[in-house]
Amino acid sequence: MKRIFFVISLMIVALFVYTLIIVQYINYTNLRNIFPSAIVVIALEIITGLFALGITIKILFKQSYAYKKSHWILLMLINPIIGITLYIIFARDYRTKRLERTRPMIANKEFIKFEEITSPQFPENEIGSIFKYIHDITKRSIYENDTLVEVLNNGDEFFPRLIEEIKNAKDYIMMEFYIIKTDNIGCQILDLLKEKAMSGLDVYLLYDHFGSNKFLDRTTMSSVIASGVKVAVFDPQAISFFDSNVNFRNHRKATIIDGKVGFVGGINLGDEYNHQSPKFGFWRDSHVLIKGNGVTSIQNVFIKDWYYVKNEVLEKPLDKSIELFTGFFTVVESGPDFENGLIKDIYLKMINSAKRSIRIVTPYLIIEPEMMTALKIAVQSGVQIKILVPGKSDTKIAGFATRSYYEALLSYGVEIYEYRDHFVHSKILVVDDIIASLGSVNFDPRSFHLNFEVTAIFSNDATNQVVQAMEFDLTQSTKIDINEWNRRGLLTRLIQGFINLFSPLF
Repeated sequence: MKRIFFVISLMIVALFVYTLIIVQYINYTNLRNIFPSAIVVIALEIITGLFALGITIKILFKQSYAYKKSHWILLMLINPIIGITLYIIFARDYRTKRLERTRPMIANKEFIKFEEITSPQFPENEIGSIFKYIHDITKRSIYENDTLVEVLNNGDEFFPRLIEEIKNAKDYIMMEFYIIKTDNIGCQILDLLKEKAMSGLDVYLLYDHFGSNKFLDRTTMSSVIASGVKVAVFDPQAISFFDSNVNFRNHRKATIIDGKVGFVGGINLGDEYNHQSPKFGFWRDSHVLIKGNGVTSIQNVFIKDWYYVKNEVLEKPLDKSIELFTGFFTVVESGPDFENGLIKDIYLKMINSAKRSIRIVTPYLIIEPEMMTALKIAVQSGVQIKILVPGKSDTKIAGFATRSYYEALLSYGVEIYEYRDHFVHSKILVVDDIIASLGSVNFDPRSFHLNFEVTAIFSNDATNQVVQAMEFDLTQSTKIDINEWNRRGLLTRLIQGFINLFSPLF
């Protein structure tokens, strides 16, 4: 309680000083004609201050690490108005209690029953330990020797396979993307979905409003709906700062066809993912194609998302045939509904289990303290860590945020590579070259805590495909030298340090 009273006292002092500054500024500028009396300003400051104080107390009572609280309290102290505004935009809690009333099947985890019933024999090694941990904390199925994984590098491998499987669909298609654009490749896929819907198939399409809406042509989407494609939009009402879900996005990219074929990864429906962006040109990305029983879990993720948006449970027959594919496979989802942080916990387990090597590919590298500690301990234990990030970021602020973590990582002995002159959008974690995660999850707090994400985790022949692709990528990359990095300019250090201070908000 002493800590709370201390912060409250600081808040009161800060508000008093802030009010005096504003009042003096008004008195000595032309603004005094607008505000003939400082009483109005003081009243507004008191109201704002009480609001900020209430938010601060709420933050202090949260059971979370200090670093997740300190930047918010700092903002409230410096400027309550800015602090309140940013908190409303970036830090609102997901209303899990609302799910109990509006979406009870999600709140009660009833979708677990849609998983295949499996009885894997976990080996007595680190791989067995990781998959057992995944099963124990998620209750999701672990598939053994019955799921094929094929790695698809870039849009020029992914899109032809997606088109081929859509054309071969016989019963139903389920598809969700964070970004859908009505550009060349987007319209090509949408036209195929329209054809399939008009031929009698059940076609379901889900996209994120925040990620897609500005890229969609209304006439085109109207024709998609008119063709019979069932369309759902993730939280289209979350368009103002007063909506509790404005900061949560469905970042998943998943497709299921007839319950026999599934796709999961980082590629969205847009021309830039097919190397047709005037700004980026070549676009490095990764997806996986799944066949076998593991497709059930991808479908489970989709029907849960569809239920979340439409309050409708899709019940489609699953392919029960069993084919022999060596290795372990599972699908893990994470999000702010009731599984917040699951993927992060699994990644920590994987990193802590590493004996020889850790490979990470991510477009955005914003590392939380516990993850940084895990990487540090891994290096100190003799594990080689290689991280591949873009040499050309999609935004300057993302580039500064990513590079603000280089100094600490390099000092531990982590190897950092920048993909030379290109953007890399793949989201990959590989441990000891024998178990891999590939999906929609960036290595940052937004993916770990805010977004609805999905990833495939596997230990089979596809792991070798991921490793080989990354080895090639490293030949196209520049390794960051710690001595050269430490000689970077003072202004660059200052910008990176400032952005690093607020990087957990990105």
